[in-house]
Amino acid sequence: MKTKSLPAKGINRREFIQSTARATAALSLWSAAPYVARGRVLGANDTIGVGYIGVGGRGSSHIATVRRLIEGGEKAKVVAVCDVYRYRLNEAAKPTGAKAYMKHKELLADPNVDAVCIATPDRLHVPQALDAIRAGKDVYCEKPMGHWSQFDLSRKFYEETIKLKRVVQIGNQGNSSPAWHKVRELVQQGAVGRVQLVTLGFYRRGDWGERMPIPDPQAKPGPDLDWEAFLGDAPKVPFTVNRFFSWRKYLDYAGGPCTDLFPHVFTPFVSAIGLKFPSRVVASGGIFKYTTYDREVPDTFNMCLDYPEKLSIVLPCSLANDYPPEAAIRGDEGTLTLQNPGEWNAGFDSITIVPPKGESRVYPAGKMDPTPKHWQNFLSCVRSREKPVSDVEFGLHVTAALNMAMLSLLKEKVAKFDFAKTKIVI
Repeated sequence: MKTKSLPAKGINRREFIQSTARATAALSLWSAAPYVARGRVLGANDTIGVGYIGVGGRGSSHIATVRRLIEGGEKAKVVAVCDVYRYRLNEAAKPTGAKAYMKHKELLADPNVDAVCIATPDRLHVPQALDAIRAGKDVYCEKPMGHWSQFDLSRKFYEETIKLKRVVQIGNQGNSSPAWHKVRELVQQGAVGRVQLVTLGFYRRGDWGERMPIPDPQAKPGPDLDWEAFLGDAPKVPFTVNRFFSWRKYLDYAGGPCTDLFPHVFTPFVSAIGLKFPSRVVASGGIFKYTTYDREVPDTFNMCLDYPEKLSIVLPCSLANDYPPEAAIRGDEGTLTLQNPGEWNAGFDSITIVPPKGESRVYPAGKMDPTPKHWQNFLSCVRSREKPVSDVEFGLHVTAALNMAMLSLLKEKVAKFDFAKTKIVI
């Protein structure tokens, strides 16, 4: 397939650094201009009431994180929990004393809830987040911001968040990692010149991320399991325990490596370089390894993204091999590499700058779970009405790139971005 090439004119190092500086200045101005709260106005000593929509593995982990912050002095309280599966709901309510709801709109009507955490299946993130901001709540929304088919709805979520002046943090916790802050600092200082190419990868041996456990093979829809609420705007299909408990296997609810795993590794690079929407994306892959069961999402996924800033990102993924490559940000005046990453959001041991000539420079980094810092940033912004580190605009930029990649793979076409209309074009 022929595609139009990007304009021949490049961007020199000075223009790149100046544009980055302007973006940083704009961020500072936005941060300095507080949102005006429509919900309860919180003072410095007021306790933030937090509600949780979706209390499976990730939602329960978020509850545990906030409870530890509360024990450390954070002025917050777990006041409400919601899940469409009553057993999970009761298990989350018991240790917290939180009020339990089967319907998320009933939780949103609770006046004690100031902010909500949404950790439901991907397809429900944006619809529930829209309901939350319209109800006057601030939102911590798990990644991915939306399902791969919902870009227009994700854009609407962004627009209404700005209009309603809500605080929204997307769960890309790498944006709160000190190690990634150092990468961003080095890139913005021009340590590698103008960035031309980013090469990285995500490798895992195993399909356990998609073949999720089924705690109750006898579960069925009824008063203790709301199948219709689980489906949301997805196709109306008959209930199966696999679809309900092991939903990451199915394209109706998830996107496999692209939308489940790439947010961990791709997102911090987008933030460090200061990227927004890609101009075009092409993806390849498929189900190459795990072919013996009803898996629909890919186990091998490779994407290449071109950005208007005249740079490309290349990101392959395999779930059949866990040998890691070295990630690199390649500029016209040097290369930045990351040594011994763990979980990508958590950081890495060191950062090395390799110039075209002369000695390499090594900077210590370090690994830590940035999720508590991400929550602290969110709760602080709920009070101050400032812009969080992984706000809804950043989330829209990331979800556009990932949605373009999924659509490119599924439709076997190049995905392009219409900047004038803020739309994906296939």
